[in-house]
Amino acid sequence: MEVAKAETPTPSTFFEAATKKRKATEELDADHDARLRWKFAKELRLCDAWYMKRLNGSDVSKSRKKLAVSKTWVVEQVLTFFAASAAARVERGESERVIVHDCEQGSLHVLYLKKLKTGRFVFVGRWKDDFVIRRNLKKGDDIGLCWHGDESMFSFTAFYRN
Repeated sequence: MEVAKAETPTPSTFFEAATKKRKATEELDADHDARLRWKFAKELRLCDAWYMKRLNGSDVSKSRKKLAVSKTWVVEQVLTFFAASAAARVERGESERVIVHDCEQGSLHVLYLKKLKTGRFVFVGRWKDDFVIRRNLKKGDDIGLCWHGDESMFSFTAFYRN
């Protein structure tokens, strides 16, 4: 009676198999994360409270450090939910510190909401550094902003990357 000997893998074949398995797992994780981000963005698009904007050249310009937003959106969807004193400061043209949560990156940033003398509303501060450069935003990208009164912060997402 012969006993079959089990083949012991050589170190090189063992590590090759482990490396292939690890790479396959990493690819699955990346695909899963991408699908979750896509699903999240798709659901957000359906929400009426989101302000969507297609970035223009001045929003991502090297020389300008502000993001212009719709006056109607700020007045109807944001200032009505601000504390009365904060809303009054913004209406007077003073800047109000706000927290912005980057939904895809999971990071928090500080910007300032301000009303210009022309009556337009803008976000100023580190818009260019924290969003344009870090997220590599370009002209034609669609972004979304939403005010969450419960958390007293904005959420930011890039819906479409050009």
